[in-house]
Amino acid sequence: MASQSQRAPRLAPELRRQQLLEAALWVAAERGFDAVTIDSVARRAGVTRPVVYDLFGDLEQLMLALLEREEERALGPLLEVLSAQPGPDVDPDAFLADAVSTFLEAVQANPRTWRLVLMPSRGTSDELRRRIQHSRRMLADRILPLLEWGASRPGGSAGFDLELAARLIVAMGEDAARLTLAHPRRFPPERFAVFAAEGAGLIPAHVPARRTAPPRPIQPTDSRAAAGTAPAHTPAPRPARLPRSQRREQLLDVALALAAEEGFAALNMEAIARRAGVNRAVVYRSFANLGVLLATLLRREDRRTRGLLSSLLPEQPRGHHAVRVLGEALSRFLEAVVSEPQTWRLALLRSESAPVALQKLIGRRRSQLARRMEPLVQWALSAGPGAPLVLDVEVLARMLLSIGEEQGRLALEDPDFPPERLL
Repeated sequence: MASQSQRAPRLAPELRRQQLLEAALWVAAERGFDAVTIDSVARRAGVTRPVVYDLFGDLEQLMLALLEREEERALGPLLEVLSAQPGPDVDPDAFLADAVSTFLEAVQANPRTWRLVLMPSRGTSDELRRRIQHSRRMLADRILPLLEWGASRPGGSAGFDLELAARLIVAMGEDAARLTLAHPRRFPPERFAVFAAEGAGLIPAHVPARRTAPPRPIQPTDSRAAAGTAPAHTPAPRPARLPRSQRREQLLDVALALAAEEGFAALNMEAIARRAGVNRAVVYRSFANLGVLLATLLRREDRRTRGLLSSLLPEQPRGHHAVRVLGEALSRFLEAVVSEPQTWRLALLRSESAPVALQKLIGRRRSQLARRMEPLVQWALSAGPGAPLVLDVEVLARMLLSIGEEQGRLALEDPDFPPERLL
């Protein structure tokens, strides 16, 4: 690393920009995204802080420029695959396997870039999150024509909601890439490519028109309001005095509302006190500092969501109808999501928005749910008509979780995908 006394030679502005972006990427890869500061980038590049400020203005603009560059590098191979026009003799299953393999091999070959794109720093700006969301939409738009091509082929799957399918494929692709980055030996690209080709057999050639009444509309209500208590987003009137346990719950509800509405960057003791209608001393008497309050909030919300998710799947699947079990589980899950949106906005946070502590909780919960789903998935495959399908059950369980999580996010975030359409 260059020292402060060993300044970098004078460079043209564009070359200096690229040098500083490489320095920022190095710091992020080696020390974590939270370590990327103007000072750390300047030290790594062997320049003074004013040089960085002159070229980027501030840290947010530096990170946006870095993300833009790395997105272009990362998405290039994938967009090339998605822009291909398959010929009439191309087998859709083989094309899918090749696309998955190409994508994940690019992830594996350039892990620093993909970690930035898939696992950006916590506390990132609204602009950064908007850029990532735009990239997801762009990929879904590129995938849609390929799905239409596959559905139009002999034996293609007619009747599916292809627009929704494209969004879910993007979510599964992201999860597969994260698994490849986190566990490269356990989840190599070829494992997902084989799964993609074989998993296409799960899709029926035709989705028949629904003969029964559609599921009842799910109305977004708050269970706490239904129980006669004020929902967390309603500013509470200033009470004279509350028992300590009730005060702690009130403050946690306020923190949950702030995090759901404005993100974790908006959380501080002053903002929580103001929303709760108390002074900061009251908050500090209940929680020694913001870190303790946040850890308590995350544990409480994790218990809530873990309890519901565990109840959705039967311990012993035998005697149940597989499709009915999964349909009822999805219906109950979406009902919970729209009934307690603040809790589920926290539980379904993407990696670019979630604090590290929450990412660890979500990771543990997802692993436990995947293991819980594996016997149900294995039973459903063996109970189907005809010869039992032989699939990678572990990967299938993981991908089903990705689908469920994305459907929950769509129910919360996108009015074009109400729960009735997701069901």
